[in-house]
Amino acid sequence: MEEWFRPAVSYWHAFSYQGLDRYGMPAFIRPWDEAPNSLEACKRRVRAAFEFFSKLGVRYWTVFDRDLTPEGYTLEESFQQLDEVIDLVQELQQRTGIKPLWFGCNLFSHPRYANGAATNPDAHVAAYAAAQCKKAFDIAMKLGAENFLLWGAREGYHNPMVADLPREMRNYAKFLKIVADYKDKHGFRGNLLIRPGPHRESRFYNSEHRYESEDCDTFGRYDYDAMSTLCLLKHHGLERQFKLHVYPGRDHLFASAMGYLGCIEYESYHEEYFGDFRYNGETTVMMKNFIDQGGIQPGGVSLALRPRRESHDFRDLFLMYVQSLDTLAKGLKTAVRLTSEGHFSRHLQQRYSGYQSGIGARLASGEASLEECDEFVKRHGEPNPPSARLEHWNSVFRYYNEH
Repeated sequence: MEEWFRPAVSYWHAFSYQGLDRYGMPAFIRPWDEAPNSLEACKRRVRAAFEFFSKLGVRYWTVFDRDLTPEGYTLEESFQQLDEVIDLVQELQQRTGIKPLWFGCNLFSHPRYANGAATNPDAHVAAYAAAQCKKAFDIAMKLGAENFLLWGAREGYHNPMVADLPREMRNYAKFLKIVADYKDKHGFRGNLLIRPGPHRESRFYNSEHRYESEDCDTFGRYDYDAMSTLCLLKHHGLERQFKLHVYPGRDHLFASAMGYLGCIEYESYHEEYFGDFRYNGETTVMMKNFIDQGGIQPGGVSLALRPRRESHDFRDLFLMYVQSLDTLAKGLKTAVRLTSEGHFSRHLQQRYSGYQSGIGARLASGEASLEECDEFVKRHGEPNPPSARLEHWNSVFRYYNEH
């Protein structure tokens, strides 16, 4: 079962988040957070994390470079601190067999990246970001990460009157290209991932309702969603180098349909996490996509779950991840049953049967012309489209998820 969705624990959400929100101070007092910015605290946090991973029974984790150690006063000092903790991580990985599903480069948290990293108008900042990215990529290879993640959370603009959009998008693409070149140069076999965002959608059938990000206020994102990200990649000839790391919902459906689904970010923002666990339609759809495309390897599902601020007992963290793993497992079992029994596949075949022959086949192949369609309608008159019967099929889908 774990080979199908390959769950991974997000290090930041589980061990670095302190119950802080915009209205209050940190609410979590963890035993490893005494003097939280010291190297010893960073090591205690890593040890606690690997104990948690082992007890949970997962084989993967996900982490950004700056999640492991804070910034130093210089880039060299930052790298030295990171190396010291990475040595411990490598030792724990060898002992447990757990490794990163992806390792990422945090190019958004530090104030130097307030105006972007790859798209920053200051070339010095862009070069600094590239140097940090090189180090993160080296660590990813050292730890045996299966993917490398870039999240352009600050790659955008606030006011187009003071931003050169064509230049910034070109610079973004050039940055992505040198990362891809570095991957090829060193023979990294995993995927390069881009995470669009930062918006979160709700259920797949209600994509108009979104959870707006509290993390990033850059509104003119160059990689706002899966479609705009793929457009950017294709325009600059980078589409073969990257896959997408997306949230469940419209983005994952689009990425899967286009063949660019790399990883899923399974967050606690989705209402089903704290709502009715008996009905998990979004998870079932996600798992069916995995089945239809033959799996998601070398990607997986990053469990980016953080307890509610008032749930400061450490047992709540365990329960949250156990419950989410159960939800994923149930979604996979439902998707397998739904696929094997074939009700939806037969319905789809019948619904689009008009494209198997005649004018439909010519439209599907691109052979039909406007004139030919005009003549067809003159001969056959007005169409009589059948009912979509959405209420019926929604009921069938809900039945599968509840039984």
